[in-house]
Amino acid sequence: MAKKTDPKRAESSAAQPEIKQPEVAAATFAPALAFAEADLEASADRAVAALAALPEAQHEALVQAWIAKANAAAVDAVSRDEKAPAKARKAARRGLGVLKSRGVSLPDHHTVAAALAKPTVTYEARMIFPDGQGTQMWWIAKVTSTGGSEVVEVTTHDRAGITKLDRGKPTSGNLKQVYHAWVGRVGRQPAIVPLEYARARIAQARALSVARKVVLPMGLDAAADLLEPAPPPGAAVAHPIEGESLAIPSEEGAVKARLESSMRLHEEPEFGTWLPENPAASQLLQSLNERVVALAEADRVPEKVDPIVNTAIEEAADAYFSEERKRLFAGRLADAAWSLLQAGRVDRAIDTVLVSRAIERAGVVSDRPSEIPFVRGMFLKLIAIAQQQAAQQMAAQAR
Repeated sequence: MAKKTDPKRAESSAAQPEIKQPEVAAATFAPALAFAEADLEASADRAVAALAALPEAQHEALVQAWIAKANAAAVDAVSRDEKAPAKARKAARRGLGVLKSRGVSLPDHHTVAAALAKPTVTYEARMIFPDGQGTQMWWIAKVTSTGGSEVVEVTTHDRAGITKLDRGKPTSGNLKQVYHAWVGRVGRQPAIVPLEYARARIAQARALSVARKVVLPMGLDAAADLLEPAPPPGAAVAHPIEGESLAIPSEEGAVKARLESSMRLHEEPEFGTWLPENPAASQLLQSLNERVVALAEADRVPEKVDPIVNTAIEEAADAYFSEERKRLFAGRLADAAWSLLQAGRVDRAIDTVLVSRAIERAGVVSDRPSEIPFVRGMFLKLIAIAQQQAAQQMAAQAR
């Protein structure tokens, strides 16, 4: 499998060290219920024991986390074990249907005769969440019961289409290592997605490349056995996050409270590289420099600088989110929400869905993009990076 270079963070040297980041009041946030990695990856043999070690109130939540991570072995074991807690067994039985609908291979409980049968073939699709530029990767693998696999790795960009394609035949064990290596690179493993959805997204990216007259990578047609059948061009394909029964609030006060905490989403790996792109980034930093430099030396204090920074961010954020960018962000946020859900970060997935909806309905006069803390966080990160770079340059010059 070809290695993918990590997306680079936006860089700019326009900022001056005298610009100070405004203090952001810490928003009240109830952290998502987190389980130990050993519990999330519990094998069939220790699934029931993992439940028994937790308070009863957390049993169903752990089963839901297994479903999100596609831990079919644990879900199946609990569904069949009469010693498992009743509510957990019920949730696990429902979960088997969910996993099957996503194309996840379920444990085979056939007799010894099954071992003598012909090798079976299963398909699996995965994706990594999009980076701050709209680039992401997709994998479609055909895995045999004998341990072999064929996999195609496709890189897409939401404004250019397909940008790269690689194909290989790793063992199923090596393929798992490829997926696990992404934890060290971006903080998450690629998330399992329904096979039909992955094929649809890759087909849409191909159609976009053709429309933009972008040269398609070699080997695309040769990978048709893995990439097809796909829905016809223009066919509506629902995002898998829409099929989940997430407890997304609709009451205005509850929605507002969660949005006020949305800046915390930048703590998650899914949003580590999300920054405003050029030329908006350069324009913001240049505007800040000009406004701060215009202040008298004695006035360059937080009480005077912070309002200037806040105003500059508001102007930049509202100008940044055109109708086209709102549409792109809705897609990126949906994929990020799915990644969070697969990682067991259910609360953060819900917050991401709410941010996506808020950006989509953002207006020019009311409910502006700049009023969404998550959006402001993107611009604050940009300023913080620029400050850090300026400080490093000054330190280097002083040596």
